[in-house]
Amino acid sequence: MPLYAKAFAKINLFLDVTGKREDGYHELDSVFQSVSLCDEITLSLTGGGINVVCNNSELSGEDNIVYEACKLFFSAVGYKGGADIIIKKNIPVAAGMAGGSADAAATLYLLNIALCANKSAEELSEMALKLGADVPFCLVGGTARVQGIGEKIEPTHTPLMHYVLLKEKQKQSTGKMFAQIDSAKYVTKQSIEEMLCGIKTANLSLVSKNLFNAFAFCWPFDEMTNAFKGYAHKGVFLSGSGPTVCALFESGAEAEKCALELKSKGFNAFYAHSTDCGVKTV
Repeated sequence: MPLYAKAFAKINLFLDVTGKREDGYHELDSVFQSVSLCDEITLSLTGGGINVVCNNSELSGEDNIVYEACKLFFSAVGYKGGADIIIKKNIPVAAGMAGGSADAAATLYLLNIALCANKSAEELSEMALKLGADVPFCLVGGTARVQGIGEKIEPTHTPLMHYVLLKEKQKQSTGKMFAQIDSAKYVTKQSIEEMLCGIKTANLSLVSKNLFNAFAFCWPFDEMTNAFKGYAHKGVFLSGSGPTVCALFESGAEAEKCALELKSKGFNAFYAHSTDCGVKTV
């Protein structure tokens, strides 16, 4: 019987680059937030072979991270069969919202159920980190402070918050973005501790005061920020290394109105609210 899961996107309410390791990986200090915009994953075990099909045909096949997730899990449990995975893509591609990572996390989660593997959360997280820095968080989801290269996750309270996500520009190379950060001289005026305090107490004013993304210093997104002028948002910020720009709203009705009006003007806009999980089976 096929298994079905929703794989939720993530955004960054706070993202600072704190250092670079000898192996070339950058260390972050960030607040990740799962949001209701999601991909839909259907998985069926088969006699052999891994078949990944996506409604975006460019994402079908062996190059999809979901294929790698299957190979990794099968190797870990010694499974000799295969799987058919169907992905309904709703999260924009190359948007800084961890769409691929969310799909990979959902695949690991579903395979653990389908094969009755009983892998612990820690074991799944170790596998997830081999696939990408965002995958361990996407397994857990909700709201969390994420440090290191994505392996240090401290979950916290998830208050209900509303967003409009605007993805217009093309993603720049993450490597080039990090290279610019390495040479950039910026001062972090916002505080991640105050951000976390605002989240724990559902103080939207404190959250909005401390919205921060280091990549904003090397990403010209003023044009997209201007799209939100005239709407009752609490703050506008970049997600990941871009190009998605997010606006935080106190009112879901106001956020939905903004998203609908921006869509009517031709923008690639989405309404989403915070969610307390990264993967949800149905």
